[in-house]
Amino acid sequence: WQVSLLERHAAVAQEASGNPQGVLYLKLSAHGTALSQLIVSGFGYTRRLLESLQRGSDWDDCGVLQLAFNAKEAERHGQLAAAFPEDLLQWLEQPEAQARAGVGVAHGGLYYPEGGWVHPPALCQAQAMHANIELLSHHEALELRKVADQWQAFDDERLLASAPVVILAGAAEIKRFAQSAELPLKRIRGQITRLPETADSRALATVVCAEGYVAPARLGEHTLGASFDFNSDDLTPTTAEHQGNLAMLEEISSDLLSRLNISEQPLENLEGRAAYRCTSPDYLPIVGPLADLQTFNQTYAALSKDARQVPDLACPWLDGLYVNSGHGSRGLITAPLSGELLAAWLDNEPLPLPRSVAEACHPNRFALRKLIRGK
Repeated sequence: WQVSLLERHAAVAQEASGNPQGVLYLKLSAHGTALSQLIVSGFGYTRRLLESLQRGSDWDDCGVLQLAFNAKEAERHGQLAAAFPEDLLQWLEQPEAQARAGVGVAHGGLYYPEGGWVHPPALCQAQAMHANIELLSHHEALELRKVADQWQAFDDERLLASAPVVILAGAAEIKRFAQSAELPLKRIRGQITRLPETADSRALATVVCAEGYVAPARLGEHTLGASFDFNSDDLTPTTAEHQGNLAMLEEISSDLLSRLNISEQPLENLEGRAAYRCTSPDYLPIVGPLADLQTFNQTYAALSKDARQVPDLACPWLDGLYVNSGHGSRGLITAPLSGELLAAWLDNEPLPLPRSVAEACHPNRFALRKLIRGK
């Protein structure tokens, strides 16, 4: 495969993937859901990719501690610890959790020994540096047209690239294209706060999460975050959200908050970064081939009357058009393996995930549910 990677910015990883640190955080279910299966598989896949990067500046497997901040969360953590092997996760009582964290924490929690943090731009850049990939920066596709067996990407009337296969991997921005406009993707603004390391904060030994997360320092700076704002379209960092992040840090570790000497600097001097996550209604990513929605609804209209019917009719695919989006705050874990899933479809290879998980992530699932509900 020869790949033309259309990037609207000057370089890759300028949006949410541009944050200095992202966490390999496994939010799992004890019931073997499709999302849980995807997360466990994706975690292993990403961890193998990271081995080729520079530990300490590009990533670190320092472990992740997920605190149980109330009785209900502690019960859920106990169920997870019983459902998964100890080399993936283990329950720690408060004294052991505090010893692992290296700073004071008020609760016990789940510890993921192979988790840690990643510098997302390093991972994106490493993936884009393949010999068969041509990075075309400052190329913003606004429209897709199908001409014969070729998909053509246009910026107004300027032809940017042409190929038989297109993969839309631009988070919620893929809704700008007519072919993918109906996918139920939602943007959620998130702001991180960057905190200078102090001699005392160096004691933080693992990523620690509760409602938010804080990571051990990378190049002299801790990353703290991230806020959730469903309504804002402004990516200018705000003092109010820095304040919210610091409140999350106090819940995680008031000891670490005092070690960082935050009270000695004005809030308006804090530095941060805001970007958009992109999520789907069922929190699973949207990965796979796209169908023509109008023809799909006509072809399978019988399902709106009787969902038990299985019409023996070919799906009206938009041949060569695929999607990889909707990864929410889990993209470090789910996006690379989702790319592998697309590659398997394209090359007619065995899928790297159970078929049931691939189907759960399929773009057609929303159109199908809508038909069955008769909406």
